[in-house]
This record gives sequence, structure tokens and C-alpha cells, in this order.
Amino acid sequence: MNRLYYLLLSLIPLLWVNPASAQVIGRDSIPKASRRDSSITVLGVPLVFFTPDTRWGGGLAGIITFPTRPRRSSLTFNASYTQNKQLQIYFPFSFLGNRNRWRVYGEIGWYRYLYRYFGIGNKIPNDYVETYTARYPRVRVTAATKVKSKHLVGIRFYLDDYTIASSTAGGLIEQGLVPGARGGVTSSVGPVWIADSRDNSFFPRSGLLAEFALTGEHKLTGSDFLFARCSLDVAKYFPVGRRNVLAVNAIGIFTAGDVPFFQFPQIGGQRRLRGYPDGKYRDRHLVLAQAEFRFHIYWRFKGVLFAGAGTVFGQPNEKAHLRPNGGAGLRVEFDRRQKLHLRLDYGFGEGKGNSGMYVTLGEAF
Repeated sequence: MNRLYYLLLSLIPLLWVNPASAQVIGRDSIPKASRRDSSITVLGVPLVFFTPDTRWGGGLAGIITFPTRPRRSSLTFNASYTQNKQLQIYFPFSFLGNRNRWRVYGEIGWYRYLYRYFGIGNKIPNDYVETYTARYPRVRVTAATKVKSKHLVGIRFYLDDYTIASSTAGGLIEQGLVPGARGGVTSSVGPVWIADSRDNSFFPRSGLLAEFALTGEHKLTGSDFLFARCSLDVAKYFPVGRRNVLAVNAIGIFTAGDVPFFQFPQIGGQRRLRGYPDGKYRDRHLVLAQAEFRFHIYWRFKGVLFAGAGTVFGQPNEKAHLRPNGGAGLRVEFDRRQKLHLRLDYGFGEGKGNSGMYVTLGEAF
């Protein structure tokens, strides 16, 4: 049972609140787009889930949005606890200011989690797995300012204080045969460039979002490691008819130096080639491409078909081993004005056990 099963307790938001009027806002009382938007919207959804790594768990996920012109800013929240005493609490955020002339986004969180480790590179057998429990606070902040129309430049800071509390007896991590097996602080700083012409931050129908970052880790940045990372993430959106969208995404990540295994680029999880377990394939470098066709079904329900392929590798001249994926999903639009969706996806990849279901807020890209 390598699949991830989520049971959604409710497809109805707990709160949709406008504090200015102290009233619960229903779908018939959402302000018209032509009115000035001064509302603060709170959306919460309870979840219960089961995975082989966590056993049963439960929690709460949601999003708070508030007006910043021309687009709204947001604070997402997620908290969950499992039978294996795993705890994750995190707050992704995106703040826009001065008519979108600057933005600050990132995540603040704390994790105590049991992970699966599948090895490094492409030569590890598909059924190889060991586990480890890690504890760490996380701070990720990017601050950027507009330099010309739809282009911003800024600085990025990432910090994880990684403690490996336990690992599989006799495994590669316990034996110290994996770089970073003893944990440590990773703290990186570097410049970032952003191009953003999307028509909507949550569910774009047209436009482009591109992000290029070059960060480094050194004792001067507070890190226990010495390495550099270069990344490029590009997403493009094409309207198809009046209600449908074709979205494409390409990612390239390249590293050099003393990179710990928990900072290697990796395939898997709810954003990069859904279906593969989180961290199923990892190595020094990653290249992938994926696409989604998003289509209207009925009322606030939308469907998604997705597919992609990617690879990790350790050397520039290494032969590529492409890992394909595919799948389908359902979207429930909770807020028509802002295009906020609950996402339910089922993805599958290459090989036994590489499939899973995902329930979360927002799009994969």
C-alpha cells in the first residue's frame, strides 16, 4: 500500500467571513467584481487521511485572503497530526503592495515527520526504501520589487534546521553513508528574478510566471554546508475556448558543492510529477516538464487531465532516464471571484507503487 489515501470530511468551507460586517458570506452575497473589494475571506476545510508512513491522521487546511490592489494577498495555513506522532504546521504566504510594485512570499513552519528515503540517483531498485524521522523549523522568504512592467528582482532567504531523530536500523542514513545523514542547518541567500503576466494568481487562464534564482550556502550565511543552487521554474497558461485552460510547466534545478540529501532536487509529491511518492527520485540535478488541461464540468466543478516527464541526474553527461506520469483531478471552486479551488488529484507514474491521491488547496503550478 504505497498509495496516499485522503478522505475529505467536508467539501463545504467552514467559514467565509467578512469581518467588516461580521456576517457569514454565502455564494449569493459575494460582492460583484465591479465593486471595490475590501473583504477579508477565510476558508477552512477539515481533513482526515491515512498513509503507510503516518497511519491515521487529521488536521485543518485553509486560506485567508485580503485586498491588495490589483491582486489579493493570501495566507495559507495547514496543521495536522498523525498516529505516528507526526506534526506539521506551516503557513505559506504571499503579500503584494504598492499596486503590485513589490511582493513578499514564502513559508514559515515547523515539522516533525516520518519520511521515506528511496536512495540517490537512477540505479536504486524501485522497491528500495528506508525511513527516517526529521524535526525542523522552516523559514522561506522571497522579497522582490518591480523594475519594469511585469518584471521584478529581489532576494531570497531559505533556512531549515534539520535534526534526524531516527532512521531505519542498518540503513544508509543510520550508517552515515548519505551526505547530510547527521542533519544540520541549511541557510541560503541569493538573488531572484520574476516575470509575472498572469491574469489571476490562484487559477490563471492566460499569461506567464517565470522565476529564476541563484542561491548559495556558506558558514557566512549560517549554513553547515557549502553549496550553490541554480533554479528556473516557468509556467505558461493558454485559454482554450471560454472556460478551459491549457497550462504547461518546466523546471530545471542544478546544484554544486556539498549538498545534503534532504536538499537534493527531487521528483514526486503533490507538485512535481504527481503519483510518485515525495522524494522518490533525487540527485544533484533535475529537469522536468508537465502539462494540465483544465476544463469546466458543471457549476463550480472543474476537471483536470495531466501528464509529464522528468529526470534527475548526478553528472552533466549522464544518460537521462525519463520518469513519466499522468492522471486526472477534480476542482471545487469555493470562491468564484478569486478563483480559489479545492484540489483532488490522482496521479500515477512508472513502476509498482508509484501512484497516489492528493487533496489540497490551490493548483500544482
